[in-house]
Amino acid sequence: MRFYLTLLFIVFFSNQTQAAAEISIGTLFDYMPSNKTTYLKKIMNMGDSTAFIKISINEIKYDENGQPYEVPEQEAENRTLIASPSRLIIPAKGVQATRLLFLEKKDAERYFRVRFVPVQPKHNDGFDEQQIEQNSKEVSAGIQLLTGYGAFLFIAPENPQYSTEIAEDSNSAEIKNSGNTTIILDFFEVCNKKTNECSTATKYHILPGSKKHLVKNSNENYRFQLIEGDKTQSIVIGN
Repeated sequence: MRFYLTLLFIVFFSNQTQAAAEISIGTLFDYMPSNKTTYLKKIMNMGDSTAFIKISINEIKYDENGQPYEVPEQEAENRTLIASPSRLIIPAKGVQATRLLFLEKKDAERYFRVRFVPVQPKHNDGFDEQQIEQNSKEVSAGIQLLTGYGAFLFIAPENPQYSTEIAEDSNSAEIKNSGNTTIILDFFEVCNKKTNECSTATKYHILPGSKKHLVKNSNENYRFQLIEGDKTQSIVIGN
């Protein structure tokens, strides 16, 4: 079952340890609400070298068995989601932003992986030529550790419907998403009833039509925040 989504990270290593660009994309899960068709994503360069960033976008779809797969990146004229700009030049300790624009009707929820990858820029590669010249020495000596990160973008449908069903018996519980929009189980913990000690909090996304099964233990309960769009409520299972 599609209980939750795991981000993929792209990591490139070199054998040098000189000054390097080090980017941060903030949150790894992003959400475009039902009433919006754009999303602003800020990228920070925490390193001490200029970062040249390429942005790539792949749609995530699910096969008949509910397994996710990436659709190859489309040609510019056929893309459903675009980044503007798709190339960023971020100075050391600086911040830049790109705007993600969804170009089709929002009649169903859609999912995309957006990757931000530092590169050693080349001429005619979409970057500002003057900026490349100005930073050529820094780039050749500086960007040695290249680390790219992928963010997962949820695009809610225009008319979201939330319908979360929680069914319990003495041995188990099931959380089912019968709506048309992903629900979130945030700060999900397994806690000891006697000591009140809890596991490390995590986050689960339950896609439309999917469910999460929980096995009950007499000494433990499950605690989490159920998020349905703008609505959040605290849930405890296994009291």
